[in-house]
Amino acid sequence: MFNKSWVNLNRATKEYMEAAWDFVKIVEKNDNYPLKIICPCKNCRNLYHQSVDDVYEHLVIKGMDPTYRVWVHHGEQPFEKQLDSELDGGDAFNLYMAGHMDSVNDDISVGHGDGLEKDFDKNLEDAETPLYTGCGKYTKLSAIVVLYKLKNLNGWTDTSFNDLLELLHDMLPANNVLLNSMYSAKRFLRKFDLKYQRIDACVNDCCLFRGEKAEMNVCPKYNVSRWKVDKHTKEVRVGEAAKILIYFPIIPRLKRMFRSKEMAESLRWHSTNKSTDGKMRHPVDTPAWESINARWPEFTLEPRNLRLGLAADGINPFRNLSSVYSCWPVMLVVYNLPPWLCMKDDNTLLTLLIPGPRQPGNDIDVYLEPLVEDLKKLWNKGVFAYDAYEKRSFNLKAMLLWTINDFPAYGNLAGCTTKGKMACPICGEDTCAKWLKNSMKFSYQHTRRFLPINHPFRSKKSWFNGEEERKGPPRILLGCDIAEHLNNFVNDFGKEKGKKRKRDAESEGMWKKKINFFFSAILGGQYNL
Repeated sequence: MFNKSWVNLNRATKEYMEAAWDFVKIVEKNDNYPLKIICPCKNCRNLYHQSVDDVYEHLVIKGMDPTYRVWVHHGEQPFEKQLDSELDGGDAFNLYMAGHMDSVNDDISVGHGDGLEKDFDKNLEDAETPLYTGCGKYTKLSAIVVLYKLKNLNGWTDTSFNDLLELLHDMLPANNVLLNSMYSAKRFLRKFDLKYQRIDACVNDCCLFRGEKAEMNVCPKYNVSRWKVDKHTKEVRVGEAAKILIYFPIIPRLKRMFRSKEMAESLRWHSTNKSTDGKMRHPVDTPAWESINARWPEFTLEPRNLRLGLAADGINPFRNLSSVYSCWPVMLVVYNLPPWLCMKDDNTLLTLLIPGPRQPGNDIDVYLEPLVEDLKKLWNKGVFAYDAYEKRSFNLKAMLLWTINDFPAYGNLAGCTTKGKMACPICGEDTCAKWLKNSMKFSYQHTRRFLPINHPFRSKKSWFNGEEERKGPPRILLGCDIAEHLNNFVNDFGKEKGKKRKRDAESEGMWKKKINFFFSAILGGQYNL
C-alpha cells in the first residue's frame, strides 16, 4: 500500500519532501480528512495527534521513527506480506511451515533431512490438490477450512457436519478429493499442528483426570463419577465426560511466532525501545521490568526470551447478562511486542477454556495445572525454537510477569481474600476494618495512614471518623515472607454439591490457599500479583 523507500533518503532532498507530503495526504484521505492525524516522527512515536502540516514538518525536520516498520496507525494491515518472503508456496505451504518447520530444521541439523523433506513435499502436494479436476478456486485444504468455519459460525453439530460432508462428496464430480467425514477431516488437519487437549475434570473442581488420575472413573476425594449420569435412570454414560477442560498448548504456538520473519523481529522491540525521557509507554519502562533485568541478568541477555501477562475472567457464552452459566477463558499477552501489536487480537493467546456452569473460584489452580507445567518448562529449561529473522535456532525461555483481572478474580488467582475483615491485599492482616451493625457490612477506614506523617489531614478529627490518625502505612508484603507463612498450608480444592465450605479465618488469616502459581513471582523481594 505504501512506498517506504523514501524514509531512508536524505531529508533535505526534494524526493524525500515530496514523498513525505504524499504520505500525509494519503493518510488524510484514508481517514476522511480529519483535523489531526497520528504523527509517526522520532519524537511523537505515534503517541500524539498533529495537524497534517505539523506531521509533514516533523517528518522533514526529525524524520520517521525507525522502529515503526509496519504502518498500522496509517492504514497498513499488519503482516500483510508473506510469512517468509523467500518462500512462496500458498496458504497450505505457510500453514504447514508454521506448524512443522521447527521440527524440520531440528532434524535436518542432525542429519535426518531427506526423509522429512519427502514427507513435507508429500503433505504439501496433498493439501494443494485441486478439489476436483478443473477446479481453480478451492483446494483440498481450503475447502475443508471454509466448511469448518461455516460449521462454527452456524453452530452445526458434528453429526450434521458429517452428513453434509458425505452429501457434498457425493454431489461433486466423481474424482473429487473432498474429505467425506469428520474423522478424516480431523486427521487431515492434524498434520498442520492445529490441535488442542481435552482434559476431563471433576464436576466438583477438585482434580483433573490426567497423569496418575488418567485411568480413574471416579473422583478420589468425593467419589463422584467422572462420566455423565442420567438424572432419571441414574445410568452412567461411560466415555462421556461430565466436565471437560480445553487446553491450547502454548509452547508450539510461541515457537511458531518466531517462524514469521516480521514477528520474530518485532519480538525484539523491547530491547531497543525503552523510553529515554522518563515516561512510561510500555511495560519495558516499568520498575518490575527493571527488577527482572537486575535479578535474572542471564534471562535478560537473550532479547528473544518472552515476558508474558496472564488475563482471566468469567463470561457467559450464551450472549446474555445472566450469571447462571460462567465460563472462564485464560489468555496470555506477549509484552515483548511493541504497543501497537502486543494487545492485538491476533497476538493474544487463548490458553484455557474452563467450563461452567459454576465459576472455578478458589479452585482455579486445578484448571491451571497444564498451563503452569508449560510455563515452568519455559522458565527452567526452555525449548528449542527456530528464528526466521536470524535463520538459526536458539533456546527459548519465558516468564510470567503479572496478571490482568478484576478484584474478585485477583483474589482467586492470588489466593488472598478480597472481602470481609481482611479484604485489602496491600494491608493484609493489618487491614483497618470496622463492622457496621445496622448496615451489616464492613467499612474500611484509616485511609489517612498512607499520607505523609506531617500531613494536616492526619489531625483532622471532625472531617473523618472523629479520631486523629497516628498509624503509618502498612509494610509491603514480600514474597519470601508469604512463602514462609504458607509453607505448611495444605490446599483443599473442590466444592461438594449442596455444601458451603467454611474457612477458619482466625487460623488462615488473609490466605485461602498455597499459591503455587505465583511462588516464583518475587520481583526485587516484593510479591508481584
